[in-house]
Amino acid sequence: MVKKRDKKPVAERRHCPGCGATVDKSDRFCRECGAPLKDDAKANGGLRGLVGLRAFGLAIVALAVFFAVLHYTRSSSRTDEAPGQRISITDVGAPPTAGATVPARTPRENADILFNQAMAAYETGDSTGARQFIPMAIVAYQGLTALDPDARYHLALLNLAADQPQAALAQADTILSQVPNHLLGLSVSARAFDRMGREDMAAEYFRRFLDAYTPDVVASRPEYIDHGKALPDRAELARSYLEAHGQVP
Repeated sequence: MVKKRDKKPVAERRHCPGCGATVDKSDRFCRECGAPLKDDAKANGGLRGLVGLRAFGLAIVALAVFFAVLHYTRSSSRTDEAPGQRISITDVGAPPTAGATVPARTPRENADILFNQAMAAYETGDSTGARQFIPMAIVAYQGLTALDPDARYHLALLNLAADQPQAALAQADTILSQVPNHLLGLSVSARAFDRMGREDMAAEYFRRFLDAYTPDVVASRPEYIDHGKALPDRAELARSYLEAHGQVP
């Protein structure tokens, strides 16, 4: 079978300096790698480069998830170590079962695995694990195409763990702009303001949380169910905070 030849004259074809692919003389960007072929294409060509960077970032997240699962599996299989004192974890899910087959996961599922690993390390005082997984988890959530209230709550908790209260407050504000009495958004706002030294605002949001707690908890939002153990703890924290600041809950 005779291979069909390119009808374009040789003078109108050249090779991409980035990947070596054949390109037309009139092309401004390489159709294979997106590299700019003309000086005036550099500004727009930079956007093509983001595709490669995003792919690289997703590869890093996938690798981090693999090691997170591996770390969980190894940790759960250790029986020769004396168990240390653990802090009650209410904002994280259960780790994967040791020896379980891990199926292909979505980017959101990968982010949630990193969240669990990061918060487990943070809440148990594992500073090494926290420094390793908190930034990875933040990047994983920031790389998602859309964030629902549950994902924004996860990201806000990671921001608080990373000592970024203003970033946590931004996520909480977005949640509250959609649902003004969202309990997770109110709780994160209060904790963020307290971390920023704004005790007056923290008390205001803790009071709003308590006022909305009973009527809104019955809404049974998916994120309320996922964090069912955390909500009573947040209510107790709100009452204790108001009492400590001379206010009646």
